[in-house]
Amino acid sequence: MENPKGKILVIDDDPDFLEAVSAILHSALYEVITARNPEEGKKKLLEEKPDLVLLDIMMDSLFDGFSLCHAIKTSKEFKTVKDTPVIFVSAVKEMTGSRFQFKGEEQGLAGPDDYLDKPVKPDELISRIERLLKK
Repeated sequence: MENPKGKILVIDDDPDFLEAVSAILHSALYEVITARNPEEGKKKLLEEKPDLVLLDIMMDSLFDGFSLCHAIKTSKEFKTVKDTPVIFVSAVKEMTGSRFQFKGEEQGLAGPDDYLDKPVKPDELISRIERLLKK
């Protein structure tokens, strides 16, 4: 892709979501890297140094997204990418009717820069990404 607007890492265990979001991001001229689990996400984060991370909250366990976000923001392992904006994406609201009520900061966990409910609306996704990348 010539002159992408930025590089986005999407970490999610749902292949349909990865495919759909990749298409949305490509159409908005972003380079997209995907990972299907937190371990693959960590590796690609350090190798690719994306401009932004879209991170599913619940993958193998209920707190995978929270744990990885906290590590990105606070761990020495991720010091070169700790300022990378993270947007949580979650289907919790779609499944339960309300947002995830886990308050990471009360548990001493560093939280995301933004939060989107699945299914994501393409225009909202792009505008949130652009807002964070302009900071």
